[in-house]
Amino acid sequence: MDFKTLTKNGNVGFYQSCEITELFLIRKKDKTTFNFYTISVFEEKPFVGRKQQFLCKPISVNKEYNIGIQRYWLSLTEAEQNYNILKSKGKWLYEGKSISNFPKLNGLSKQYIPSIDGNRINKVLKNNYTGSYILEFFDEDKSNFDDLLNIENLSKLNVISDKIKNIVPIDLSVVRDRIGNFIFQFPITILHSDARALKTWDGVIIDFSWHKKLKSIPECLLQVESTFDKNYMGSTIEDYNKSSTQSVNIGNLDQINHIKIWRKEPSLILSTFSGSFIRNFSFNMGIVSPEPRLFELDGKMVQVQVSSNEGPRNKKAKHSYTDFISNNLYDAEKKQLEKNLAFKQYNSSKKGTVEDLRLLIKQHGKNGAFIWDPFLSPNDIFNTLYFSADGGVPLKAIGSITDTVKSVYDLKGKTASDIIENYKGEFENPINNNYHLNIEFRIQHGNFGWSFHDRFLIFPSNELKRSKVYSLGTSINSYGKSHHILQEVSHPQPVVDAFNELWDNLNNSDCLVWKNPK
Repeated sequence: MDFKTLTKNGNVGFYQSCEITELFLIRKKDKTTFNFYTISVFEEKPFVGRKQQFLCKPISVNKEYNIGIQRYWLSLTEAEQNYNILKSKGKWLYEGKSISNFPKLNGLSKQYIPSIDGNRINKVLKNNYTGSYILEFFDEDKSNFDDLLNIENLSKLNVISDKIKNIVPIDLSVVRDRIGNFIFQFPITILHSDARALKTWDGVIIDFSWHKKLKSIPECLLQVESTFDKNYMGSTIEDYNKSSTQSVNIGNLDQINHIKIWRKEPSLILSTFSGSFIRNFSFNMGIVSPEPRLFELDGKMVQVQVSSNEGPRNKKAKHSYTDFISNNLYDAEKKQLEKNLAFKQYNSSKKGTVEDLRLLIKQHGKNGAFIWDPFLSPNDIFNTLYFSADGGVPLKAIGSITDTVKSVYDLKGKTASDIIENYKGEFENPINNNYHLNIEFRIQHGNFGWSFHDRFLIFPSNELKRSKVYSLGTSINSYGKSHHILQEVSHPQPVVDAFNELWDNLNNSDCLVWKNPK
């Protein structure tokens, strides 16, 4: 039903052909092919033949697989036939033959994809400048891609994605959830719209430009809203008057504005806008001083050209109600970050210390937890990783032995092996039963691995969940005793990769403090 609705002339476009781009895995030993990603894009240019071509030589994935890319065109009848067979029989045809292997797919109902920046799926669609509908068949198994989709192997997938991007404008590195999928894309071409603010700043003017093949302009609804701080500052829904321009009053345009143009029959979104209109500009003016700032740095003189800010010094700045609300939003966001432990500042008088780390381990440690801290001691591990309630998950810890560590723990004169033996004795306390504990503690010292300074609490990934990493701001032995900041790391995987690299470098009996089970 969705397919016929979207391909009917005048509903969203006037399609005459369908461009197919197939990315497929080739198993080297027997030349069997597996769908990697296929997109079928409906076009308004006439169908003039298959024009099939392979776009590149096979791209190497590993010892077992290559990736191939081909492109060809289908007529509308052939495209509908392929869609129906894929939906009913789970097969993809080329010249009447099934050419690709894939598991059972989940056919999703139609989705409207706006053309906004930052919408990930636009990375694997074609030229979605005015919005598109898609029909998607989702591979929820993805067993053919276990190695590539392992988050620990992101760098390998990124390299392959870059090679693909050099051939076709498809970026699977940020849309890897769509690997194995089939997508039918229906670009919306019957309407081009634009919007601008009314001079009174209480509504919008919407301009309409309709497809020249349309015999009559469809009945539409205009939905316009303005939101701020999760509140609707203004909103309305009204009928379209079928003119080339229509004013819509909603009362307030001060913040984020949303516009949807709905076709009534069939019920389809034809256009969307989400963003802010510029109300005024602010200019900062300054006079460049004839004399630069001079200072010495590393034995050399440095000059910095300085400008003085010029403006009404005694005039009090005017603030709008949005300034006051925005300032309060910052306070609310900060409190929410602290509540979620995504950002928390500590000092000696602030409640919540190492218990916050235990809470994070409880919340995020389903796949394991790693600690990376140069001053890490057995007691620190007892205080943190031992509180993991997820039995058998991997718990890893890396500490170090340096002159500074020896000084802090009053271990001057002790060798690394002496310190490791002392640590080992603490772990082998007969009172501890180590029930369901899968833990290993390695120490960096001497020429093993490399010295490090930063402290992290790391939660490794699984097939569907990204890694999480928290910068501790101080060592666990001083947690909450002095000023420091706990903060979630925005780009966790490079930290995980660095931890794993050092972990492998410390795979030596001289670096092993303790391991359970042994």
